[in-house]
Amino acid sequence: AHSGWSADSLEVGDVISVRAHPEQGSGRNYALLESLTTPDGTVLRQGILPSRATETTADISGVWKSRHESYAPIEVLSALFPEFMRVPLTEAGQASIDTYDHDNDNPTAVCSGYGLLPGLTSPHYLNQIEILDDRVILRDEWFDAERIIYTDGRDHPVDGERTRLGHSIGHWEGETLVVDTPLFAPHRSPYGIGLASGLEKHITERYTLNPDGRSLVIEVTLEDPEYLADSFSGTLNWDYTPDFEFYRYDCDPEVATRFSPK
Repeated sequence: AHSGWSADSLEVGDVISVRAHPEQGSGRNYALLESLTTPDGTVLRQGILPSRATETTADISGVWKSRHESYAPIEVLSALFPEFMRVPLTEAGQASIDTYDHDNDNPTAVCSGYGLLPGLTSPHYLNQIEILDDRVILRDEWFDAERIIYTDGRDHPVDGERTRLGHSIGHWEGETLVVDTPLFAPHRSPYGIGLASGLEKHITERYTLNPDGRSLVIEVTLEDPEYLADSFSGTLNWDYTPDFEFYRYDCDPEVATRFSPK
């Protein structure tokens, strides 16, 4: 459903052309689908079609999908943040891209997710927000990511544990949720483009419900002086989609390696 397909897209007996990544090593006829072409020439891809909100809401809780204005292929940050690609890099940042080996350095090949931003920007997977008295929980279908944003007034821990999603605290400015996140673990490719991130990475976010109650505006600022020569700021929209079912990703590292280049 996320890709815009239906049970009527294909019929038994259709002759189709398939592009896929075959499973390696087992001899079974399995493949990770990239696209297929139907008899009338329609190309069905594993991606997302443009969509809009299906309902309205009074707050930012619920199920949301990142908006994209046209068909979005399986890309990561560049699909919604083309301006990110224009942020000047430090020498270390450029070197990290130049030496990146997608086949061997890609974290998703071993079921380790990207960083925080791709989860916000990808239109292929749903996000879910749950508001509690002392925290806000953000869940992402992609790699079953779950962030806890503490809203009980605590500070970031001194020398706290570093993770790929960092440590998040937040507060409310009226109806806007403001989130501050440091304590990121170093990551070889958190944005899906081979650009690494370091210990000084710092992200702030602002989540504001549009007055019509149908979409959410997210303003993001990213600093990472080890790899980025300047800060990055961007804005994206999530559409309210409570009728979409939220699924688990359940990535299996052993299965994932079967579809990775050898």
